[in-house]
Amino acid sequence: MLRFAQELKETLVRSGNYKVVLTRTKDEFVSLPRRVSIARAAGADIFLSLHADALAEGRATGTAVYTLSEDASDAASAALAAQQDRTDIISGIDLSAQDDQIAGVLIDLARVQTSSHTDLLAGYLVEGLQDTLGKLHKRPHLKAGFSVLKAPDIPSILIELGFMSSQEDLSNLMDAGWRQKAARGILTALDRWALEDAALGGRLLK
Repeated sequence: MLRFAQELKETLVRSGNYKVVLTRTKDEFVSLPRRVSIARAAGADIFLSLHADALAEGRATGTAVYTLSEDASDAASAALAAQQDRTDIISGIDLSAQDDQIAGVLIDLARVQTSSHTDLLAGYLVEGLQDTLGKLHKRPHLKAGFSVLKAPDIPSILIELGFMSSQEDLSNLMDAGWRQKAARGILTALDRWALEDAALGGRLLK
């Protein structure tokens, strides 16, 4: 996955439209909150988390795109509002002087605005990956409460490229040509999203 992240970065940078910051550049663990903090410190317009999972039981195959579920959104807002260090929750806003209720309202407002950008991006990612890879997961857009999706101010997507417990998926992940197709699909999706998001008064092409 680190190799794919590096290849994706090269694909995006070569297009001339993107600046890419990786949360890690070598095979080391970076805590989940730290990953989001790195994105915020870089002034990121989007946050992409790249995964390849494995299941001990059951069978799952194919690429899928995850966004934050509504239930997880409520719980995440409450948890963030309860944190003592509130200088790193919403970019440009210091919530340290606000009580939990006011901080929670501000976090919710930021999340509502961000969620529309995120859903738009998820749709384009599914289309872009489908165009280049063909068959995806049986439900290509899923919702979950992953920690890396909980930033209220940055459109955040988790891309599950495949499952290492599936021999077919593992072969794809190890195939440089397949990874290149995946990177092209993501690039196409970002290009389409940036144009529409800008037309809607969004984050990127202002």
